[in-house]
This record gives sequence, C-alpha cells and structure tokens, in this order.
Amino acid sequence: MKKLLLVLLLPLLAMAWEPRRPVTVVFPNGPGAGNEISFRFVASIVEKKTGATFVSEYRPGADGNIAMNHFATVPADGHTVAVPACQSNWVTGDIWYGNMIRYDAQDFEPVANIARSPLAFWAHPSSPVNTPQELAELIRSQKRPVNIAIGGGGHRLAVQYLVDSLKVSAGSVSTPMYKGPAQALLDVLGGHAEFGVTPVTVGWPHVQAGKLKLIGIANNQPLKGLERAPLMKTVAPGLSIHGCWNIVLPKGTPADVQAWYRDHFVPAIRSAEAGEKFAENMMFITPAEHTPAGVRASMAQLREVWQPVARKIKPE
Repeated sequence: MKKLLLVLLLPLLAMAWEPRRPVTVVFPNGPGAGNEISFRFVASIVEKKTGATFVSEYRPGADGNIAMNHFATVPADGHTVAVPACQSNWVTGDIWYGNMIRYDAQDFEPVANIARSPLAFWAHPSSPVNTPQELAELIRSQKRPVNIAIGGGGHRLAVQYLVDSLKVSAGSVSTPMYKGPAQALLDVLGGHAEFGVTPVTVGWPHVQAGKLKLIGIANNQPLKGLERAPLMKTVAPGLSIHGCWNIVLPKGTPADVQAWYRDHFVPAIRSAEAGEKFAENMMFITPAEHTPAGVRASMAQLREVWQPVARKIKPE
C-alpha cells in the first residue's frame, strides 16, 4: 500500500511549480533605486539556489502608477513580479493619481517586504546649508526659492511633513518629481537642484565620494553605521519615513506559485549573505513583514499615518 501511495504521489510532487522561463521583474522607476538594489541582493541568492533568472523591466512615470497599471494586466502565472515602493503603491497612488489608476493595491498578492532604508535630505556640496536647522531656517526665511529634487511619493510626503512642521506655505518649497531617486540625485550632483530627498541607500555612496552632503535622516533613532548623522526630527518632530520595497504578484496568482516565492525569497531576505549587503547599503529588514498578512498590516498602518499628509498635496 505504501508503495502504491508513493507511486501515486510522485507525479504530483514532480508537478510542483517553479519558473519555466526568465521571470520579468517590473520596477516602477528608473534604474538604481532602492527597490532594484534590494531585490538584486536577494534575487542573486535565489538564482544560485534554484537556477531561476530574473530580468529587469523599468516602467517609470506617474510615481510608479504607469508600471502598476501595466502589472495589473499581466498573466498571474508567476513569470512576472513587481517591486513597487510602499508609499507610491499603497499610500499616495489612489489620492494623487485616482483618475488614471486601473488597479487596486489590495488586489495584488504580496510575498514579503524586502528591506527598508530611511529617507534622507541631501545637498550639493556647494550649498551653504549643512544641518537640518540651517535647512529649516532657509525655508522659514523664504529669502530665495528652495528646490528639492525627489524620486517618489514618499519623498514628497517627507518634504510636506517638514513644511507643515515649520508652519510655512507649501509653495515655499518646489519638489520636482523625477523618474526615480537615482535620477533625482543626478540633478543634485550636477548642481541643477540644490537639495534632494531619497533613501539613505541611494545617496550615501555619493557622500563617500565627496559629491553630496548629508543634511539629515528622517528616522526616529540614529541609523546603524551613521550614528552621528543629524536627524530631521530635531526640526520636524516625528519625521520618520522610509524607502520600503515589497515583492508582489498579480491578482489571482495560484497558491503554489505564491508558496514558491515565499519559500525561496523569505529565507534569502533573512540570510547572512543578504544581511551583510543590507548593512553595507544602510538597509534593514522587518521580519513581521515577511508574510502576506504582515505586509498588508504594515501597509494599512502606513496609509493611516501618511494619507492625511498626502491629501494636502497636489501632484505636479
């Protein structure tokens, strides 16, 4: 009887889902953003262990909503995943781009949050501004225009929170939106914008190269490795907001496909190999967000905290 059961089960075991061709990874921004950086760290581990391959597809525009509109139409067969930014997909999209959105973020099947990196305010090396206090004073004085380049919805939320805390009009600060954080910083590096806001992981290498200045980090406590870096909460109490990147699958993805992604990506995210990469790039993981339910709960909390701020802003 046992042999008969084994014979019957073998075909079922052989049919366990796995990618049959390269998996397309939709990034809702240009190259070099935190979602791509973090995904590549863990995908390389999964590739080595499973033989799967992951191919990047960049679809920037409308703060990631062009990409997610497209993602909502792809087959739910496991061969296309997306790695959107948390705030752009879950918090700001339906407020700022409700007239163009063709998806409901709640419909996507979350796998896990990969990592987080606090947002930071940067300046071109030639700027006279060096601290959160000096940036706050410049904004309050309104002596000259303040231009802060941003690459995502969360970045704009950080600026709005700062402006609200300083009790100045939103028009006193300009926040041009770029196709991603790396593209926003290019204009700061080139001297076309004096300031920028991106995740720490995107800007810190430029600081180390002497091409960018760190003004302050939007986090509740000092960041490991940057313990002496100023915190923006000194001028805007409570300003703590992160770059945050989830792996999601299309609506209706079969349970066995979702299981394959969870079974391979969660251990990779938690691995020592990925941990070293995260630490080197000023990222950290949140194990509570390593299940679909954990992702949904965290995103619901983000919406509760940040949607009131988002409603004060009109997309440019």
